[in-house]
Amino acid sequence: MKAADTLYCIADDRSFRLLRGNGGRMEPIHAAGADDFANVSHVLIEPGRNRSGGISFGHETGRPAEIERPRLAKHIVAALEAEWRKGGAGRIVLAAGPKMLGELRKAMPKAIATEIAQEIDKDLSDIPDQDLAAHLEG
Repeated sequence: MKAADTLYCIADDRSFRLLRGNGGRMEPIHAAGADDFANVSHVLIEPGRNRSGGISFGHETGRPAEIERPRLAKHIVAALEAEWRKGGAGRIVLAAGPKMLGELRKAMPKAIATEIAQEIDKDLSDIPDQDLAAHLEG
């Protein structure tokens, strides 16, 4: 009997990708970035940075990461939920930096949250698909 695939969600503050894996094999299934969503700015301003005279500033379309991160998290969770509903995966693994992982938890519906088998508190967004298995298993 074939083991069910794992649905992996790799996210950072500006993008995400979903992959299916089983036994070290990773297959990309969906990827998107902040600029793919009209309500999410892809130019982020981190609090405490870009300060002059106590006022945050940045590119004219830039908005604080604390506002944009939850907006992107909602899109990530929607994509994850849609993929989960297609079936074929037996568990979910999330990998994101600490702040994005927190926003994903907040946005996650309980029905999907119960399927999360592992959370990896690390930004793996720069790791190529073929090298992810070594970072995700274990």
